[in-house]
Amino acid sequence: MKSITKADLVKFANRFYGENYVVAYKHIGEDPNRHKVEKPKITPIVVNRDVESEFVTEFKKMESSAMTPKFLDFEKDISKAKLSSGIPFNYVHNKYNNTFTLTYIYDIGTFHDKEMALAFQYLPLLGTDKYTAEELQKEMYALGLSFNVSAGDKRSSVSLSGLEESLEEGMKLLEHIISSVEPDQQKYDEFVNDILKKRMDNKRNKRTILFRGLVSRAKFGENSPFTYNFSEIELKSMDVNKLASKVHSMTGYDHRVFYYGSKEMDEAKKIVEKHHRTEEQLAQVGDPVEFPERDINEGEIYFADYDMVQAEIILVAKDEKFNKELLPYSLVFNEYFGSGLSSIVFQEIREQKALAYSAYSVFRAPEEKDDSHYIYAYVGTQADKLGDAIKEIKRLLNDMPEVEEQFQGSKESAIKKLETDWITKASIYWSFESAKRRGLDYDVRKDNYDVVKGMEMEDLRNFFNDHIKGKDYALCVIGSKDNVDFDVLGEYGTVKELSLEEIFNY
Repeated sequence: MKSITKADLVKFANRFYGENYVVAYKHIGEDPNRHKVEKPKITPIVVNRDVESEFVTEFKKMESSAMTPKFLDFEKDISKAKLSSGIPFNYVHNKYNNTFTLTYIYDIGTFHDKEMALAFQYLPLLGTDKYTAEELQKEMYALGLSFNVSAGDKRSSVSLSGLEESLEEGMKLLEHIISSVEPDQQKYDEFVNDILKKRMDNKRNKRTILFRGLVSRAKFGENSPFTYNFSEIELKSMDVNKLASKVHSMTGYDHRVFYYGSKEMDEAKKIVEKHHRTEEQLAQVGDPVEFPERDINEGEIYFADYDMVQAEIILVAKDEKFNKELLPYSLVFNEYFGSGLSSIVFQEIREQKALAYSAYSVFRAPEEKDDSHYIYAYVGTQADKLGDAIKEIKRLLNDMPEVEEQFQGSKESAIKKLETDWITKASIYWSFESAKRRGLDYDVRKDNYDVVKGMEMEDLRNFFNDHIKGKDYALCVIGSKDNVDFDVLGEYGTVKELSLEEIFNY
């Protein structure tokens, strides 16, 4: 490529880019000459699940070596100690390279303090009494470091990552940022403009409207985690000095430290103790705002108008509170019934009856021990097939076809995933954090693996009958009011149309 000259490029362009082209023009507006094709009658095909091609037969004969699953032992894989200040210090050794990640974890988020969560997001844009924001970025870059923040619903964190040799200098800089950050009105105004731009984008995104907005409305009602946010007026009138003070106050809240790196634990701990500033008396975080999960009733239909030819539906049903005993069954159920091209839902709705361009169903476990499991079933279809698609997905959710060979394939797939899902590096600690939120103190995947290996079709049938069949499902629907037949939709319950303002609360 170094030998190519400008003259060579000109010669190439003259040779290949002549009059041999086609121009396509796209005009805005309705085409008065378009012709509507009448919907043809679809004849369902017979799904011959008991027949396989010669290629599949030969493929199955190929042997594959099974991997030995590797599960975590939190007591061995994570070293725990306390800093001299009493703050918990968690350590995972990096045996792969000379990099590190140091994270301060706070059990405080939007649900506890919306202003604090906003301050976390605002923090990376600010400078200090010593550096501008741009100078801080240059200092970090020169040290081979990066600085990140995360503000969630119930947890927030500040992390420093990069070259192990820069840990100590990086900590000095990080602690300086937290203690000496200064407000900047102009940066805040730009920050707010970005938030408002994202909100406009969310209102144009049909997946956000359906999967987050309408589903949240079905699960929680009007007051939900999805709608818990600042108004535009509140954002624009926020006191930036107050946000800076929120950042400074981080040193006074109870938290924990996680270090992943190549230094030995004692050495890393000494460096953190030397530079990590905290108040003598750490404040405990108050209780978060609660969003009770509501009971879902059959016949609830939530509709959002959107300019689209198709229509998309999600059926939502609530099951029991988190139960670890359900996890292995949900793994096989999701493989067999609702996930992938070989699943029952996809084959029955899309392949056999041509009622959808996409269809799936999933039994989802919560992240918190006090939250519930939920069943979701999605169908993306043509608006004129909406009624037939709803009828078919509801039939399947109450009558699961049983195909032994397909079950065995799904079971084997679940086993393979557990065998190959090796959790390593910093993810070891984050798996521990996830387990704690579910009230567990060990890696539950070992239990899942043992149960799945011994599972039979009868076990899956019992799981389906107890946790899927006969549930009250709410319908969340997005589509164009001009294309959706509300008489057909009304056959399944009472339709409540929601505006974008009602869905997003902004």
